[in-house]
Amino acid sequence: MITNLEGKVALVTGGTNGIGKATALKLAKSGADIVVSGRNHEAGMQVVAEIEELGRKAIFLECDLFVYDSVKQMADRAVAEMGKIDILIANGGATVQYAKFFHELDPNDYDGCLNSQQSSRLYAIRALLDHMREQNYGKIVIITSDAGRIATPRESLIGSAAAGLVLMSKALANEFARWQIRVNALCLTVIQDTPGFDAVMATEASHVFQKAVDRAKLGLPNAEDVAEAALFFASPESDRITGQTLSINGGLSFAG
Repeated sequence: MITNLEGKVALVTGGTNGIGKATALKLAKSGADIVVSGRNHEAGMQVVAEIEELGRKAIFLECDLFVYDSVKQMADRAVAEMGKIDILIANGGATVQYAKFFHELDPNDYDGCLNSQQSSRLYAIRALLDHMREQNYGKIVIITSDAGRIATPRESLIGSAAAGLVLMSKALANEFARWQIRVNALCLTVIQDTPGFDAVMATEASHVFQKAVDRAKLGLPNAEDVAEAALFFASPESDRITGQTLSINGGLSFAG
């Protein structure tokens, strides 16, 4: 996709590797300056260096996406150092450990999955909302699981959390439209060439995910495919699109 994000600043949470890193680089190549956020300082600084090689400004801000105060401090610092934030890519928070049949899940893990999948995104949105309201502009892209749209074995808990985010994206799009803030969601299945893919293929559920690999009619998507979709939702070309959900799954399933 060719678009112009000159003058825009994007914050990418979970931006130190995988999908987050690919998206940060994609936005930078289109002219945006980037705030990379995550917990791995060394990896984050490497992404910053790659963005700076593209001629864009970039900073890394460390934070714990599962603690609101940490996310809020990071967001406030991002606005202070970059002057504004126009685009939020709400990403991050691994859920591989929750890819189990429901009867195998420890009830004590329920909150952990919701925190990993939902709270990490909602904290970032809330932390930036007042700023976006004040500037009367914002693009928010929520990245979650396609299990929130399609009933998937071994992903009942992950799917529950993702489904909540899909519904939340629509509700927030409705609420935020008065401030010219758009909210859209990307739902993913198995994304190759990412740390998450390597992690899930190393679990006892790998044979289940291998079936998904084999059944993807158009081939398994990679992080670059997700980054392209995120770029579209972040771009001026999607200014009249909000509250929508796009599945990126290579034709594996077709949500109604």
